[in-house]
Amino acid sequence: MAARDANKRSSSRNRSSSSPGLGSTRKKKPREILNTIAFDSKGPRKYAVQLQKAGNGNPCLKIIEGIPNDDGSFRKIYLTIYSEDFEAFFRALGDTYRVITDQQISTPKNHKTPKTMFKATKKKESAGAEDSKRGAAA
Repeated sequence: MAARDANKRSSSRNRSSSSPGLGSTRKKKPREILNTIAFDSKGPRKYAVQLQKAGNGNPCLKIIEGIPNDDGSFRKIYLTIYSEDFEAFFRALGDTYRVITDQQISTPKNHKTPKTMFKATKKKESAGAEDSKRGAAA
């Protein structure tokens, strides 16, 4: 029984190491970018929407959010929508947009967009200024 379990583990390890994915040394060919539209948010984030050609030649939509790190680089979050899902995705997006406009959903007027919310040095400086304000008020 133990030998059979060991063989199972061994064979599953062999399969996973030879297939592409985690641990694979095979380089993926970069996708061809057909179109890119990028924009900055009102806050510190950046966004891009790319139309790409997937490995099988079909188009896909990649939505990218860039969140600034303390060192000035960006952490990127990707969402890929494949062509077979375009119709459902855009229908859902359109329905969501209609709800937003019909119900007049928007950012509250008193909402403050922190331009430096990801900058550690700015946070420390502002915390020090608030501490000095508290000391002066006391």
